[in-house]
Amino acid sequence: MFELRQVLDKLVKMGVRDGDLTAIRRERLTIDFTDRVEVCKHTSGCVLGFRVALGKRLGLYLSNDVTPRGLEEAVNTVVKIARVSPEDPYWVSAPKGLGASDVDKVYDKRLAQLTPEEAVGIANSIIDGINSSKPGVKPVHGVLNVEVLERTIANLSGEEVSRRDTFIVYYATAKAGEGDESATFSDFQQSRLLDEVKPYTFGQDVGFKAYEFIGAKVVDTGVYDLILDGRVAASIFSTLLSPAISADSVQMNRSPLVGKIGSEVMSLNVTFIDDGTVPGFMGSRTCDDEGIPVKRNVVIENGVLKSYLYDTYTANRENRESTGNSHKASATSSRPFPNNLILKPGEYDLDEMIEETSKGVYVLKTIGEWLSNPVSGYLNATVTHGYLIVNGSIEGKVKGAVIGGDFYQLMKSKVLGFSKDLHGSGNSYSPHVKLERVQLSGK
Repeated sequence: MFELRQVLDKLVKMGVRDGDLTAIRRERLTIDFTDRVEVCKHTSGCVLGFRVALGKRLGLYLSNDVTPRGLEEAVNTVVKIARVSPEDPYWVSAPKGLGASDVDKVYDKRLAQLTPEEAVGIANSIIDGINSSKPGVKPVHGVLNVEVLERTIANLSGEEVSRRDTFIVYYATAKAGEGDESATFSDFQQSRLLDEVKPYTFGQDVGFKAYEFIGAKVVDTGVYDLILDGRVAASIFSTLLSPAISADSVQMNRSPLVGKIGSEVMSLNVTFIDDGTVPGFMGSRTCDDEGIPVKRNVVIENGVLKSYLYDTYTANRENRESTGNSHKASATSSRPFPNNLILKPGEYDLDEMIEETSKGVYVLKTIGEWLSNPVSGYLNATVTHGYLIVNGSIEGKVKGAVIGGDFYQLMKSKVLGFSKDLHGSGNSYSPHVKLERVQLSGK
């Protein structure tokens, strides 16, 4: 990677005294497959994100051309942008105090060196697993992504920090048919380490589940105890809670949690932690996207809202310090967001949660929760795969019910308990969550 210091020196010569640069080198392997591998694509590239300040006038610019000539043009362009930009009254300075925390299992050399042939082998293992699961079960579609990232952040105060990350995520859908009836099932696995992936077993599980849900019925409309699978709960938390605890949303008055620090916003047995230091978790990293070391932040403790999450800009607005939660989608503008949003586990086994349910649904899969409204806190999700529970036993497979309502009321007055184990969806992690007397809209 080119020397960031040389680019910073060019900015200084043009009168810039405040700002930072973010250089990202990315390599990605993508495999698309059906019942066979269809496409194998490898891409790589480097981009440089500029954020410079002339007083309170900001210039943001992203350059894909990192040749000497391209960088020269980028420097000239971003300074011109800053000169004509309106002043930002909340701007204080670019991040200072760059550094790194000690975080394990975020970079895997074996995964970073994975060849296209080896990636195709993983995809074929998923296909083979689905095909071997049950008669008549076939893979419909799948995607495998392997990503290697190197990010370097430097500021005009002379500080610089780098981090490296690896990710592997794969997704597959299987279809099962029996007579005139059919069913599909989709699932995914995610990891930071190659040794942790089990593609054949994953494929088998997807195939088994597709077969199992042949003949699933739409549940009757009514009130049920719900057991949300950990990954369903994690996805809901990512959609509704993650944006709400961002200081950016709070400062723009686009969060239901505005002004509620110190208030009881959820049940007393609910504790949410943001922690970017957990080994191997998908959101773990040595520093955030501004180069600030990540740490453990208590967000909600025993139901009480303790803190929002900050990057440097939002922290400066309130004369605070960044919590190490900057995320830059484009390597330029920053927004605070959880590193790993984690709901503290409880004391139940899943079997115990089912046995203690007289009338309920174990919600295995949903769709549409990502369309819920984080500004109002309204949850809307459709159950695609679930198990009907009657008197402590699973009595059938269900689909098609809609879960709706105020997310914060559900988490404050309906929570019965949590399982001991954590399950991840992206960078959100949750145990299985049991809620009492929740309205389901079915047939």
